[in-house]
Amino acid sequence: MTQTATSTRVASSPAPSGAPANGSAGKTLVRIDARWYDLTAWKNTHPGGPAILDHMHGHDATDAFYSLHSDDAIARLKRMPSSDKVPAGVQFAPPPPTQAAVNFRAFRARLQAEGWFKRSMFWEAFYTSSVYFFAVVGTWLAFTGHPILATLLIGLGMQQAGWIGHDNTHARGGFAYMNSVTLQFMNAFSREWWSQKHNTHHVFTNTVGIDADIENDPVFHLFFPDPKDDTLFRKMQHWYFVPVASLLYVSWRIQSLQFSLKTMEWKELLFQAINYAWMYFLGWKIALASIYLGGALVAIIVTVTHQSEEMFEPKQADGLTPSPYSFVECQFATTRDARTSDFFTEYLWGGMQYQLEHHLFPTMPKYNYRRLAPLVEKFAQENGLTYRCDESQWKIFLRNFNTLKHFAGEAKKAQ
Repeated sequence: MTQTATSTRVASSPAPSGAPANGSAGKTLVRIDARWYDLTAWKNTHPGGPAILDHMHGHDATDAFYSLHSDDAIARLKRMPSSDKVPAGVQFAPPPPTQAAVNFRAFRARLQAEGWFKRSMFWEAFYTSSVYFFAVVGTWLAFTGHPILATLLIGLGMQQAGWIGHDNTHARGGFAYMNSVTLQFMNAFSREWWSQKHNTHHVFTNTVGIDADIENDPVFHLFFPDPKDDTLFRKMQHWYFVPVASLLYVSWRIQSLQFSLKTMEWKELLFQAINYAWMYFLGWKIALASIYLGGALVAIIVTVTHQSEEMFEPKQADGLTPSPYSFVECQFATTRDARTSDFFTEYLWGGMQYQLEHHLFPTMPKYNYRRLAPLVEKFAQENGLTYRCDESQWKIFLRNFNTLKHFAGEAKKAQ
């Protein structure tokens, strides 16, 4: 298996930078299950934010919708006014679902019937208690003169809190919401901010100009930049990626605080205040080192599963879908799994080694992905899709390094 693969940029057709497609004059019209819904009046109260719906205007959102919504949300949608006719605000009707999409819907329905989406109280308690164990013991070590051990434990706890928050923010139901408090308490992250940003990433994975997770220039470039936008330090990006990307948690803390203050989410502000008080009493050295370590352990894992895969570049053409593929085909084209080698790395990766399974079924608990992976691989084989998986975590790290190195070179190499 080659380790020099680089991301491929593919022309596609969603509207750029939040503008609805197909000339809708501000309307937001989306097709779900062969019926059209006018979401214009409702979109501003959409928990995932209005932008994701605007980007979906004029398109078939069936699989993206079911992948992210609860049974209650699905029931509410069914009560909204709808029509089986293409509305006047849509200039180009999307094509019918591909055979892979049809088969995927049957696959998802089977998994639901078999109980794959149900949560285990044992595993929920295990992951959550491990985080608080690291936090408590780390705090005790900080006050008893063991700063290095304290930093290692608290940083690991912060990383694992990120995985728990990620898993439970995707989950649906009151228990999941309560458990996502761990994300806010440990890391001072805004659940609402993260949910809006991350759900957009799920629906428009690797779509340039929409998916914020791949918009890291001018610090990191996943494409050869326009000469006028180039930087001298791009040539070294594969070497400085890890130390700079490790500031991820610092960036997320700043963005979370800005969002919570802007929206006056007082519950989030309360948990953020508790976290910053904890950081203050730990002392600035342990606090900053723990935040940096937690960010490093997340950044080097979450980036490698997408950055070397296909990228979709929007254009204002009269295309029909947000990418050249259906939802399911898009996930297979943009997402890669990695095999972990032992129990510790399996725990450390927090389910992100099964990134493809997560993107296909984000509301499924992460501890079910290991058993699901062989079924997803079989589905890919039966539907002519490529199941992308590196044989070890080291190979996927090397793949990411080579991708960054490739785009650190001269622009002429892209030709």
